[in-house]
Amino acid sequence: MVCFITVSFCICAFFCFYIRYYFSGYILTDYQQNKSLNNKRICAIIYYYSINLYSIFILVPHGDLSITSLTFFWFVAFIMILNVFFISFLETPRRYKKRKKWK
Repeated sequence: MVCFITVSFCICAFFCFYIRYYFSGYILTDYQQNKSLNNKRICAIIYYYSINLYSIFILVPHGDLSITSLTFFWFVAFIMILNVFFISFLETPRRYKKRKKWK
């Protein structure tokens, strides 16, 4: 059971990076004009919150199923902190794209 929890959490954590990469090219007006993209963004925010709840579930000891590896504990804590930044990126998107200045 511990192995299943570990592997499933790692897969979900790597999927979080993919979601962040997917939404990195969009700005505020893209979300306002495209309703399906805005719905995807809302689903991604819900996914990030559920992954954070899953992380809290992993960190709280549950009798026999407690994760005793210190390395995995720090990995889970790192992913939780990283997801907070990813959530803030999706909740407040950029207003404009940064343009390169011509010399």
